[in-house]
Amino acid sequence: MPNNSPPGSPKKTAPRRWSRRLKSSSTNTSDEAGRWGSVPGHNAAEFGIVRGMRLVGRRIRALCVAAAVMAGVPAAPASGDIATGCGGWQVDTVVQGLEKLENLEPDGVGGFYLSGLESTLYHVDASGRVRTVLAHQGSGFGGLQLDGTTLYFAGLDGTFAEFDTTTGESTVLARQGGNGLLRLPGGDLLTTWVGTEGGPSQGITRYSHGTGAVQPNWASVPRAEGLALSPDRHAVYTDDLFSGEIYRVPLDAPSGWTVVGRLPGIATGPDDLTMTKAGDVFVAAHLQGAIHRFDPNTGTSCVVASGLSGGWTGPSSVRIGPDGDGWALYVTGFDGTLRRLRPPADIDLTPVPRA
Repeated sequence: MPNNSPPGSPKKTAPRRWSRRLKSSSTNTSDEAGRWGSVPGHNAAEFGIVRGMRLVGRRIRALCVAAAVMAGVPAAPASGDIATGCGGWQVDTVVQGLEKLENLEPDGVGGFYLSGLESTLYHVDASGRVRTVLAHQGSGFGGLQLDGTTLYFAGLDGTFAEFDTTTGESTVLARQGGNGLLRLPGGDLLTTWVGTEGGPSQGITRYSHGTGAVQPNWASVPRAEGLALSPDRHAVYTDDLFSGEIYRVPLDAPSGWTVVGRLPGIATGPDDLTMTKAGDVFVAAHLQGAIHRFDPNTGTSCVVASGLSGGWTGPSSVRIGPDGDGWALYVTGFDGTLRRLRPPADIDLTPVPRA
């Protein structure tokens, strides 16, 4: 399988404050998973267990709020369809029957890490075998990003951490959780906090890999959700769960973010997005139960797959991953399913390099 892990990744710094060892599990989904257990001198509330349980409910309720808000917003004009690549996609199921899935990340060897909204971090290998690698007590996982053997994740208990996939050790980096997550080429990470997780929206937050400094509202885009790096690596794109708008944020001038378009229709609920090297953006429309192909240069879009469950249980994340000698889109959903979307022959899904 093609390996898209970035070569020459920056050297990792020493663990920072709040670090602690967390248990992992190599069991399959029917076994008892490793837990974020109690730590001497600390209580469960400190590490967000109770808070995390509440955030799951808030996250789901936010989708209903988004639908209600969008019902009162005039629909975007029907976008002119992108000329090709809107039809002929094949959809199949990779794995199903898991808890509500929030995000995914290719492992570089044909498998994926999957984040569960309720409690579990899964790994599914190239053969479709699922195992639990980490679990929270009453709190789930958000965005995922892999750098070599280090998996970064946003915890819905309000923490941000890294997980060593070889040793099973996790280190909490900051008390700044999030939803979307993106690792930049230099090693810094961006997270989004749409505001439904508790407290006001914090736009896009930037975490410095070198110093551990956290900069909330680095880009004050409203209700940012997913994150994707542009092909020239000079900007990131994010989507708005409530308005359906797609934003472009320059990395060297984050305050200069702009709206590049909006998904057509009412209450589409864009939850995540990914981008190809050719410049196409693919957006997971949670409430609509669809995947859109979006051109950020013209604002035009089309639906490449629909009927992927919808409403509460719709698609939550979309990523490009290996499929034989080529690439496919992989989509998680709140229905506990990982799906594969194979493109027609004339569509190039080569992902944006991270290095």
